Amino acid sequence: MAKLALLVATFALAFFVVNASIYRHKDSCQQQIREEDNLRYCQRYIENESSSRYNRADRHLESCCQQLENLERDCRCDGLEQAVRQQLEEGDWEREEAQELYKVAEKILQRCDNVEEPRRCDLPS
Repeated sequence: MAKLALLVATFALAFFVVNASIYRHKDSCQQQIREEDNLRYCQRYIENESSSRYNRADRHLESCCQQLENLERDCRCDGLEQAVRQQLEEGDWEREEAQELYKVAEKILQRCDNVEEPRRCDLPS
């Protein structure tokens, strides 16, 4: 019985440590994203690219890539997802347009030469 109690206590402690680590990571990502002005250049790129204003989109790509490079690797996809969500909150987007925003955001990292990983994000659509 003592072994079982020790085993349960060990699992509870491990769960607590992992859970605390996840929350700390999320807080760290949110802080990094805020420090990068909520990836506003990525937001502009996503909006322009998805609305076929390609000539304006490219001028924001380099700045977007720089903002992403400044984030920890594990925070980049979270940042892009948050950038899309912010676009959706600020505008009046149809469902198809919202899906296009996510598609554009998923592919940004492939276009950033200075960002090595991840090269693509799987974002909800």
